[in-house]
Amino acid sequence: MGVRRSLLIMTIATLALPVGVYTAQTQQQQQQAATAAIAAESLIYHTVARGDVDVTISAVGAIEVDQVANLSFTNQGRITEILVEQGQVVRSGDPLLRLDSRNAQIAYERAELAVESAQLALEDVMDGPDEGDIRIAEANVASAWAAYNAISDAVSPEQIQAAQLRVDQAQRAYEDVNRARRVAGGDNEQAIAILDAQIGEYSFNLEIARQQLSQLQNSNGPQLSAAAARANAAEAELERVRAGATDTQVRSAEVAVERAMTDRDQAAQDLAKFTLSAPFDGVVTRVDVEVGSLVSPGLAVLQFVDIDPLRVTVDVDEIDIRRISDGMPATVTIDALANVELPAAIDRIALVGANDAGIITYPVEVALTASDPRVRPGMTSEAEVIVDSRADVLVVPNQYIRLERRLNRAYVNLVQPDGTLKEIEIELGLQGALSSEVVSGLEAGDVVAASTSGQMPSFFGS
Repeated sequence: MGVRRSLLIMTIATLALPVGVYTAQTQQQQQQAATAAIAAESLIYHTVARGDVDVTISAVGAIEVDQVANLSFTNQGRITEILVEQGQVVRSGDPLLRLDSRNAQIAYERAELAVESAQLALEDVMDGPDEGDIRIAEANVASAWAAYNAISDAVSPEQIQAAQLRVDQAQRAYEDVNRARRVAGGDNEQAIAILDAQIGEYSFNLEIARQQLSQLQNSNGPQLSAAAARANAAEAELERVRAGATDTQVRSAEVAVERAMTDRDQAAQDLAKFTLSAPFDGVVTRVDVEVGSLVSPGLAVLQFVDIDPLRVTVDVDEIDIRRISDGMPATVTIDALANVELPAAIDRIALVGANDAGIITYPVEVALTASDPRVRPGMTSEAEVIVDSRADVLVVPNQYIRLERRLNRAYVNLVQPDGTLKEIEIELGLQGALSSEVVSGLEAGDVVAASTSGQMPSFFGS
């Protein structure tokens, strides 16, 4: 019973074995077909063509400003005007804040008037003799000589001649009485006394006559001399006016103009100290005062940053640092600004690297060569530098290339005329971040395929 049962079971099993194997094979084929269908649906294709290949080095950093200035006044005063606000872009020389400058303004206006007056005086000197001045000088000469003549004609010759005659008569009378006194005898004392009295009287009369003559002769002497001096001076002034200014006078007028201009420039500098101006192009980041605030020299009242150029400092690996140099063009992208690429250039490469857990990097400053008002300091950015490139070469995107690094080989899936795929080996040239140069193995117009799912279908051709 047991033997027969065993034989029956073996017979059934033997008959069922081909059916089970067939079923398993069918399921496997169906699964493979489904997998191939899924893989086929995820295939992407690319037609090989000529183009450019770039090899780049990229690193992440943050937007930085070139310089920060905390501005202050050099003198004390009270704020009267605030001409900017936080975030405002200004140009070099634009006024930012002003102090009360009334006294300095008055001093400058006076200095300006002094310059104008000195320039007018110089022009008068340089213009030469004026006809009006000449006529005035001539009239002064005529007036001076007329005054001289009036003084000289005040005592006539006849008056002097009459006075001289009175002196002569008094002199003779005096001499006659002296002679009579000498010949008179000594017996008649009364006669002698009379003669002595006459001598005294005639002597007095003679002295009076002489004084009167002298007064007539000298009455206009000092006045006449002064009048002559004034007339001579008027004639000298006339000659000076006719001759024009001397070199000394011209130089003196020029010096006066130079001195006035120096005073005006100093007044302008003093006035400028009451206005705080932008030292360079930039952005106002902070205003620390209000209108009416009293400020002291050196007290920071406003912060100002230079945003031209903005910079990005990135850390470049020691392997790549040898491939870059100062002045190389670069491109900066901003995380906060989609699809914005800003041109830049390498500005400075640090000579000394930094060691972070055994990784050596070198700080590299990248300066933006174009501005964008949307870019702000502190924004996260990425700098990319092209270190090598090939133009007009056969190019394939890297996602279509399978690299076998151990053997240093590269492969692509070439689409055959019947639609099947064939993996072929290719030779690569310059390998970029997104695409690579194909030196051999493909031609322009060839179509290659790749799977986005990571699985390739099984319908490869032989």
